[in-house]
Amino acid sequence: MKPARGTRLVEFAALDDPGAKGFSFGSGRDRYECFVVRWRGVALAYDNVCPHARTSLDWQPDAFFTLDKSALQCATHGAQFDIASGHCFLGPCKGRSLTRLPVDVDAEGWVVVV
Repeated sequence: MKPARGTRLVEFAALDDPGAKGFSFGSGRDRYECFVVRWRGVALAYDNVCPHARTSLDWQPDAFFTLDKSALQCATHGAQFDIASGHCFLGPCKGRSLTRLPVDVDAEGWVVVV
């Protein structure tokens, strides 16, 4: 189950730039996973689901980047995604994209679902 509009996910200042933090809501068949990325001073969020194998991207908690932090990477088959757009440019799902979760930073500095 996706988080409701207005749900606070993380304090923006608590994220490195670049940095990411994963979240899980619900359980079982209703479980929903997403992650927030801080990239070049902007907050972005994506569903934590690779469009190729439908697996989580992170290989350990909050590990969503390539080693040089130039792209997001799926731990299952190594697909790489543009951080700003979620577009896959390398790997088995090339040409497809991650699903964006709309977020913004509120007046108190929290990344919130919009």
